[in-house]
Amino acid sequence: MDKESQFQTVLLANSDRIYRICCCYVRDENVRQDVFQTALLHLWESLETFQGGSQISTWIFRVAVNTCLGHLRTERREQRLLAEVAGQAQRAGVPLSPSPTETCGTRDEIERLYECIHQLPPLDRVLVSLCLEEATTDEIAEVLGISPANARVKVHRVKQTLREIWERTSDGLE
Repeated sequence: MDKESQFQTVLLANSDRIYRICCCYVRDENVRQDVFQTALLHLWESLETFQGGSQISTWIFRVAVNTCLGHLRTERREQRLLAEVAGQAQRAGVPLSPSPTETCGTRDEIERLYECIHQLPPLDRVLVSLCLEEATTDEIAEVLGISPANARVKVHRVKQTLREIWERTSDGLE
């Protein structure tokens, strides 16, 4: 099978999964689409390097998560730079306009779930997105490079944390 056919097969079977992973990391829909496209580009560029040491779905998940984490690192660097520039401008007496506030509410339960997921640390987001994709404990352990027993414990803990966040946000919505 040539690269283009292989990519089309992978894309057809996994594009929804990749997009849902992006939803766990990126709130803004326009930025999410950009990160999604970047993940697809990374898959295309590295498809020939997949050696079959793991399931292709595990490899795809890693590529998607690494793309999202790379985006978050870049975004943090940009935010630090903007904060530094804003601090310099403020010290120089340049007035700054207030930043727009985000809305706290969500329109439906799926959006609310993603909002709760966004409150988790990056590693916990990986765990949740693996669970949402119905990955087995062995697959989770392989992706994270930990033992299956440790993966089970981490999954249990992150589910508890997510449940607590969900309950806290439901108190604010009612």
